[in-house]
Amino acid sequence: MIFAKIWQADMEGSGVIPLVKGLSDGQKDIHKGYVVVDMNPQPGKYAGAGDDRNEITVFKEVVIPDGKRLSYDLFMQLHNYYDQSFNQSDPASPKNIGEINEFLEYAAVTAPMRLARKYAEDYHHIRAGCSKEEWIDTLRSIWFRTSKGDSPSYFEQVFIGEPDGKRQTLSEHHFWYHFCVNTGPDVSTRNENSNVVIKHIDVGRTEKSNLAEVITLTFTFEEMMSNGSKKKQVRDLGGFFVGTSAEGLMALGTVAYLDGRAQIPMELNGEAFELMMYRTEDTAKKPQSFSPRFKTPVHV
Repeated sequence: MIFAKIWQADMEGSGVIPLVKGLSDGQKDIHKGYVVVDMNPQPGKYAGAGDDRNEITVFKEVVIPDGKRLSYDLFMQLHNYYDQSFNQSDPASPKNIGEINEFLEYAAVTAPMRLARKYAEDYHHIRAGCSKEEWIDTLRSIWFRTSKGDSPSYFEQVFIGEPDGKRQTLSEHHFWYHFCVNTGPDVSTRNENSNVVIKHIDVGRTEKSNLAEVITLTFTFEEMMSNGSKKKQVRDLGGFFVGTSAEGLMALGTVAYLDGRAQIPMELNGEAFELMMYRTEDTAKKPQSFSPRFKTPVHV
């Protein structure tokens, strides 16, 4: 129940309602905000048709009211830093540390994070009645501390994307808004030895709800090598929550980590699925990533 409560609190806070094009997009409310998911984003439905980039758009329309904008602006500050520092070994700058602190100061007292804090107190992960500063220190330790070998932090892997050298193309996403602002992937991507063309994108969603609280993305693409040979590949980007704010996703990920299990049962709007929690393989078992998984997604 804790995860459903966090989700609902986030929808009443900075989250935006995840609507399905042609099914529930009649429920648009500009005052509450919304994101419309296209369950069949191709062919002929690319953003910027005729443009050289010709990107696929899964999120057809996003409306974030001014009253919810701060959450997304604070995330974008961190997003810009991590994008600039990708593949660099420079330590975090004082500016970045300040932006992390600013985000945590904001997020720690929001409704979803208050629920996560109560969970942490009830299960003795933090001292009941601890100060806001102690709670923020706990969140910083969970989300922004890197593991040995300069591997990405929990925050970076969940909110920015799991690094595979293709962050702007087919890297695994866990935060819908990051996927949205990066508008990718491109329909066609060229590199030195080949040209990769996406042939199909399969979008899955939960079965019982008319919303797109969780979706999965699977890309089928064709790689044409410089020698003329072709190779078909399928890439599953996994599942992620849609419409959650940064603090809402952080609250879900905090409880998932503190729960201790690798597969955590969860129910949301009548749909049962699991949260998959991934940790480092060393004795520290630090958080690496988490994502939702459902057993019977609807594919359109």
